[in-house]
Amino acid sequence: MSLRAPHRSGQATVELLALLPVLVAAALLAWQLVAIVRAAEEAQERARAAALVARGPSGSVVTARARVSVPAILPGAGGLAAAAAAAARSP
Repeated sequence: MSLRAPHRSGQATVELLALLPVLVAAALLAWQLVAIVRAAEEAQERARAAALVARGPSGSVVTARARVSVPAILPGAGGLAAAAAAAARSP
């Protein structure tokens, strides 16, 4: 009499194949979040640069706004945009 467990040939492969769509979806979601953060940083940089370049009366505060579209990696994520505003005091 044998006390060994029944032979489970290919079970790990089936489990990996069942988990693969979840792993792909998680990777795509993470990449979309990276794209959103990068677009927000770019919008902030553009707003700051525009505020520093803008001229106004001496001592006044100049405000600039920027908007950057986010690349769509996930289906349905099209149309996302990051917006930022920055202010600078004129010398």
